[in-house]
Amino acid sequence: MSYTLTELRSSIQDYTENDETTFLNNLTNFITTCEERILKNVQLSLFKKNVSGTTTSGNKYLGAPSDFLSPIALALTVSSEHTFLDYKDTDFVQSFTPNPATTGTPRYYALFDVDTFILGPTPNANLEVELHYYYRPTSLTLSTVTFTVTSTSSFTVGETITGGTSGSTTTISSIPSSTTMAVIVPQNAFTALETITGGTSGASTSLVSFTSDATTTWLSKNATVALLYGSLIEAYTYMKGEADVLQNYEKRFAESISSLKMFGESREVTDQYRTGQVVRPKQ
Repeated sequence: MSYTLTELRSSIQDYTENDETTFLNNLTNFITTCEERILKNVQLSLFKKNVSGTTTSGNKYLGAPSDFLSPIALALTVSSEHTFLDYKDTDFVQSFTPNPATTGTPRYYALFDVDTFILGPTPNANLEVELHYYYRPTSLTLSTVTFTVTSTSSFTVGETITGGTSGSTTTISSIPSSTTMAVIVPQNAFTALETITGGTSGASTSLVSFTSDATTTWLSKNATVALLYGSLIEAYTYMKGEADVLQNYEKRFAESISSLKMFGESREVTDQYRTGQVVRPKQ
């Protein structure tokens, strides 16, 4: 079982039996809040990423990736050898190299601010680096479908488009060609052959056809229970629903998070060859 954005929205509505307009408008917020709870509570390989870069000689700072959340490791390549730096507090790194003009091969690194690392000592050359870090994966709520239109001329990426007949709205994610645009999966259905208008550009075109929502994410395929019940918690909290129902949703969510933690923090990081198969005592 897996969820597309459309399917998950539908399940939330089915469970809550709520189709009130403001509730529907907040479905995306319920899902992203649930994804955030999973991200901050479970360590999964899904949340890990590697990138390469280069230090600048004489510059003690190194830019962090835009999707950076927290470090796993930072390594330098010096004379073809991979050397890992020790992660320290910013004060330690600055105390270790009080004069930024003092250069050498960095031994330590720290997070200087949300966008920048500080190295100590200051690099004495342009060195290759490899950063292993936790990042924020793409949300299911950013799933896209393709609109085929008569012309994409004058439309801009990021603007809101509205259907003249259906009144539905969505956001343009990208414009691959002169007759196609990728848009965030709409809350409500557009109608073929209706006129769509850009909210920023004012451009208009005719919607010829559109694809169905088929995008999934790792969480929507492998953590469906956590994603569903975490979203239901947010939805039912919004509705100010009965405490016993909310308590049941919390219980199911906690059980699914426990299973995810067992998978991500045990099974993903060990193998039976070295640790042996898990054996439970006889009852």
